[in-house]
Amino acid sequence: MRILVEVTHPAHVHFFRNAIGDWKSHGHEVAVTAREKEIVIELLNLYGIEHTVLSSIGKGKLSLFSELIKRDYKLWQFCRKFKPDVLTAIGGVFAAHAGFLCRKSVVVWDDTEHAGISHKMTFPFATAVYTPDCYSINLGKKQIRYAGCHELAYLHPNRFTPDKNVLKDIGIDPDEKYCLVRFVSWQAHHDVGQHGFEKNAKVEFISEISKYAKVYITSEAELPKELEEYKLKIPVHQIHHLMAFASLCVTEGATMASESAVLGVPVIYINTLTAGTIQEFAKYELLEHITDTQKAMNRAVELLKNPENKKTALQNYLQGKIDVTQYIAETIEQSRMKII
Repeated sequence: MRILVEVTHPAHVHFFRNAIGDWKSHGHEVAVTAREKEIVIELLNLYGIEHTVLSSIGKGKLSLFSELIKRDYKLWQFCRKFKPDVLTAIGGVFAAHAGFLCRKSVVVWDDTEHAGISHKMTFPFATAVYTPDCYSINLGKKQIRYAGCHELAYLHPNRFTPDKNVLKDIGIDPDEKYCLVRFVSWQAHHDVGQHGFEKNAKVEFISEISKYAKVYITSEAELPKELEEYKLKIPVHQIHHLMAFASLCVTEGATMASESAVLGVPVIYINTLTAGTIQEFAKYELLEHITDTQKAMNRAVELLKNPENKKTALQNYLQGKIDVTQYIAETIEQSRMKII
């Protein structure tokens, strides 16, 4: 079987990397097409995943539209040469278009209900759309729900074991109380009109919580000069080991919020956007969704002063969930369906 995997965001590398290994071990031929966005290429190289770069992300609506046209064409050309039996991707805008033109199955994975524009450009051309069981929108007959979330493809206990020695080897004390903070760039189309930390509040927030724990910051956007000293400098593929031993994670990004939750790390999600996964983690008390920066700071200080153990909450959550990588691998291997 010939499988084409589209990777256009760092989280997609993690989502597919174990499945890619499984497919290859089963004798399938796998091609990965990538997009230069943040650390996508760096991650692919660190994991030893062969790939072909087809485009890079631009800034502004005009450049995004230009990339859509160019990448669609390049991916269609790539498919004509590789001749995949199935294409798969998270979000899947480009894969859906190329697969439809080549009359091949396209399996899309989605956990972002508010990405309405992408959905309109993607789902009509996809063969099937797989979503977590907590997904809050009914997508119709193409939708298939599964008991899990994207992050369980690489952080399920079957797939990931946190290792303190990894942190020690890169100069971080895993037993020291520390807080991981994530800032996003707010450049995605679904971020328009939304916000996380209030304007100019980042410096005050970090200054306050640094009194109670060491702070490591990872940021898509350029940091204020006052926060440069907190910038995290570790190999990017080791971030989950750091996350697993954190006392707290405070993040504007939904992906890191979900990652922290499935690792049983207390997390404060500061973003006006929500999603079915965010709501489910909140229901299991694995995550706190706070949109007011002052309230978030007060709660962060409270959690750092009086840590909360999330082991029981995490066990309750995982009890009803599956090994998502196994599900991805089996789903694609059974997906040689024809487009009607």
